[in-house]
Amino acid sequence: LRDSIYIFKQTDYALAGTTQTPINNHLTAHNNYGQPMYVSVNQFYSELFHELHHVYQRTAIKGLKFDNPAELLTYPEDPHNDALRQYENEALLEMLLGPADNFNDNLNRFHTCRTLRKAIIGEKYSNYEKSVESAEGPATYCEYAYMKKYGTTAAEQEFIHKRFYYSLVEPTYGRDGLRNKHLLSGMAQCIILTRCFKGWQKEYYNSGMQLNDFFFSKLPGRQVKLPSLASYEAKAEYFTAQEREKHSKNLEAFNNQAGRKITLIFNTQPEFRGFDPMHAEAVNDSLIIHSTLFKLGKGANSFTAINQPILARINKQVWFVKQVTFFVPENTVKFENGLFTCANEAVSVHWKYFKRDERENEYIITTE
Repeated sequence: LRDSIYIFKQTDYALAGTTQTPINNHLTAHNNYGQPMYVSVNQFYSELFHELHHVYQRTAIKGLKFDNPAELLTYPEDPHNDALRQYENEALLEMLLGPADNFNDNLNRFHTCRTLRKAIIGEKYSNYEKSVESAEGPATYCEYAYMKKYGTTAAEQEFIHKRFYYSLVEPTYGRDGLRNKHLLSGMAQCIILTRCFKGWQKEYYNSGMQLNDFFFSKLPGRQVKLPSLASYEAKAEYFTAQEREKHSKNLEAFNNQAGRKITLIFNTQPEFRGFDPMHAEAVNDSLIIHSTLFKLGKGANSFTAINQPILARINKQVWFVKQVTFFVPENTVKFENGLFTCANEAVSVHWKYFKRDERENEYIITTE
């Protein structure tokens, strides 16, 4: 199409999605062209520009850490945190769009909410939020800047408002939409830094700091007393409870599947070989439903499930699996010479075992 921009059929390179992939030893940004949900070709290019910035980050910026999506699975679902985050994002948007006279007040509210929330969720999950902002914030800022420059039609302007402004303050609770919130909060901090400091980008990437820490080093906030957040708290209590109820219903639906129920108990820790973090749901601190991809192994033993719900019981970390439960047709299950096998279009298991118990419709298998 032009210098360093190419269009080709998906089958030529078997690429999919909006991401980056090595092609001929060059990390390359790619996107699916001509999707019907695009408001215009500019949206396509803005997303491609987002991914191109990730290429720059991964190839030119040493020490930049990308977020670990597995940490999102166990992020605390706390209504007090949700209420504060909602108010925090509203203060951040006011820093962007509100009167200049109120900038410092909103900066202090933003800073105060961050500090209070860290005390609720802990340093681990505070750092998760910051890591999303640090890499995705600048990339989303590039996406935003492209649309602001080239998206001039009424439809494009409406898209900009919904995608980059409204989505920041649209209420969400629990883990729902959490990562996207921090893409946008990182973007907002980048926009504010651009307005206030020329050339901040180079200073930021050379600093080795997380974006939010860099932001407050340039624009120091102070702790202030917040107004009553009773209405925020009430909504958060209700909707966070709804999120928890949804987890319970999804677990119930999982356990009511047709087929033979199989539970594998691992006597020794298996190797965690893959999963899809965007389609994994933490029911509670120890149970995770994997819906699209899940792989384990150990030596010649293997377990693969594709587009088949799997319930994993973990030991504190998603990688440390103690047992898995799944449902398969009875005729796909075999026990022979101490080897349990199961093979259909969705699940493939080959694992040595030393104990098998049967109860009602369930096999409970203790493996090596």
